[in-house]
Amino acid sequence: MGYRPRLRALVLLVHRYVGLSMSVFLIVAGATGSMIAFYPQVDRFINPELLAVEPPRLGAPLLDPFTVRERLLDQLPQGQSVDGVVLYRTPGLPFNYWIDDREVFVDPFTGTIRGSRHFGDLSEGRVNWVTFLYELHFTLGLGEVGRVLFGIVAVLWTLDCFVGAYLTFPPPRRHPTRSPRSSWLVRWVPAWLLRTGKLFAVVFTWHRASGLWLWAMFLIFAWSAVALNLRDELYQPVMNGVFGEHQTAHERLSTRNSDHSTPRLTLHDAHDRGKLAARHLAQKKAFSIVSERSLYYDAQRGIYVYNIESSLDVASRLAETYIYLHGYDGRLLGFDAPTGAHAGTSITSWLIGLHFGALRGGGLAYRWFVFVFGVLVVLLSITGVWIWWRKRQLRLRSIHRTLRATASDERA
Repeated sequence: MGYRPRLRALVLLVHRYVGLSMSVFLIVAGATGSMIAFYPQVDRFINPELLAVEPPRLGAPLLDPFTVRERLLDQLPQGQSVDGVVLYRTPGLPFNYWIDDREVFVDPFTGTIRGSRHFGDLSEGRVNWVTFLYELHFTLGLGEVGRVLFGIVAVLWTLDCFVGAYLTFPPPRRHPTRSPRSSWLVRWVPAWLLRTGKLFAVVFTWHRASGLWLWAMFLIFAWSAVALNLRDELYQPVMNGVFGEHQTAHERLSTRNSDHSTPRLTLHDAHDRGKLAARHLAQKKAFSIVSERSLYYDAQRGIYVYNIESSLDVASRLAETYIYLHGYDGRLLGFDAPTGAHAGTSITSWLIGLHFGALRGGGLAYRWFVFVFGVLVVLLSITGVWIWWRKRQLRLRSIHRTLRATASDERA
């Protein structure tokens, strides 16, 4: 056996057992990913008492976000506080605050708390059915251990994308001078096609061809899963090595220390300064402002963080344009946007947007694609296990036949 056949046999062995080790994880990830592609819609359908907001009377006006915050503060138990204000108002949805690790929903018409939940805590019942799917999708519900396990699986999945593609390549001819002349690409074409006939042939060729049809998307979802689960441990070092290091304003300011637990600048004044800074930056850096999202004070660093959605964001659901202001005098300290500043950061933003089914302009069509893609991940994992099992049965039958033939010869 030559070098290339031995290499191919080794690669096939790696693909087989890596695929088996990943199968349960990918089945869970694919199934839950399909369901949470429509997370906002499903969550609102299941929990209308929290998320389906109706005006108290016809033509009732929405409250100013700062008024909502003040009414929220009046309802909180002693010792709880809110360091910021949610500025984004979605028709038919409540304001969404995070207070002491709880998601609190506030009526935009009255400022009253509609309810709260601890994200992913299934013991709270129906209110967390959909959020628990997120926990399953990213951690199998195992917390930090699950995050690392899923991260390792994502790394294996990323590598297996290349291994699987290699196995579809046509093997080199043993006797090229005796074979009809045909290009490598021509001999690769059958790997993209389905073969009808026996069940095993149909399943095997579908498993191989579907991996090629959507190879780029498998790689995108695999590598973005590494970004979500092992960002600091692996993803960011690799991206820095490829695209060069880039320190964001958030990272630079994270080392900042401040004695100002209470800012001199009020929340209202910081809001005014933030809007002014956003308009100035939009003009200077040639982007447009879509909407405001939030403003909060980071007491540890002594800064205000003003979050907006801009044309530099890949999706409305992932608004990550940030402006940082000094808590004492409101001067501009930094600016971060998900795209436009650094190739590695821009690629990461697009990967996460694609993974979450949240793309500007993609809308419903892309969410349906993500739903179908999740189903395909499940089917690809199941068929991979079935193919291994069928081949194993055939090998065992062959061994048994050989043993019986040997025993028969010895008796003769």
